[in-house]
Amino acid sequence: MMNRLMMGLLLAACAALASRGGGGVTSAAPPSTSPTPTFTASSVHHILFVGDSLTHGRYTPVRSFNSGGSESDTTGSAYVTDENYGQTGNRAEREPGPWGGIPGIFAQLASEAGLTYDVHIEAISKTSLAKNYEAASTIIDQPKWNAVVLQEISARPLPASLTGNASGRPATFCSSVQTIEAGIHAVAPTADVYLYETWPSGATAQQLSGSTTASDFPARYAAKLEAIRAAYHASYFGAAQKDGRIAGVAPVGDAWAAAWAANVANDNPYSSTSPLPLLWYGMNARNDPAISKPDYLHPSVYGAYLSGLVLFQQITGVDPRSLGAGEGVATRLGISPSVAVRLQQVAHDAVIAGAAAKVARGSGCS
Repeated sequence: MMNRLMMGLLLAACAALASRGGGGVTSAAPPSTSPTPTFTASSVHHILFVGDSLTHGRYTPVRSFNSGGSESDTTGSAYVTDENYGQTGNRAEREPGPWGGIPGIFAQLASEAGLTYDVHIEAISKTSLAKNYEAASTIIDQPKWNAVVLQEISARPLPASLTGNASGRPATFCSSVQTIEAGIHAVAPTADVYLYETWPSGATAQQLSGSTTASDFPARYAAKLEAIRAAYHASYFGAAQKDGRIAGVAPVGDAWAAAWAANVANDNPYSSTSPLPLLWYGMNARNDPAISKPDYLHPSVYGAYLSGLVLFQQITGVDPRSLGAGEGVATRLGISPSVAVRLQQVAHDAVIAGAAAKVARGSGCS
């Protein structure tokens, strides 16, 4: 399991903040809310998710979840419009589309809550935000967006000194956020720009921890997993602080860590026999696309659901606990009512804790 001290502190912080009603520096919000969107409840909310395979999920049933939305939609819908479907060149889709992904989960949650969201995805697999923007700035910089959500390729926000991956350049990630935010606000001045914090990869933690058969592997693995989580947190919250015009950070990585600490999910598939579900995809009886070994980077249905719940509360301000045990996305994904309720609680607590973390942590952009 994860470093129990670190994760226990994270979980305790979430619970304490929830019991106080949330976090900001000058005032406290009710525990059922997060920052209120700037658009009105009666309007259609046009929202774009920008990212890569972490955003669309890579595997079915997440990748295609609620895909097939109409590009001409002027009303709220649970279906997602895939802006890159059928495109060629840099915007060609590697995995079969159209894609719905985590935005599709968000779209259905919003629909269930009676909110009119018109949801779009502009994602390019294995592509950084900078290159994504080069390829699709005409999609991203549109005046119709009320909100835009940005998620970076997995390696970029992590320091190379931590992972040994030269692609890790937090300062470049922060610069990309500023460039894209400025482009969005140049054409849509009142749009809310959110950052979608990534979760730590079990595969990366294992690679940094050495042999899985060593007696101290579980402890080393837990420490690396926590270090990766903390690095993502510092980079995403740091990017928001440095930019100054980010509406909020959806603390998905922190929520995954809290789920592990609360024994809602198994954090160590390498040396644990826990029956708890995995938040990563892992390996399934049928894999679409086909894979030859477990994938401990992309989300499983459980990880995608938790991610969607965090985004739902962060962006809409609606408490995901109000969705309850019979919530439709969980049912469609095969998540039991008891697990769905626990994930809803974890998502709620993480967003409330994130409201305080936004003003409490260092830059992470150096």
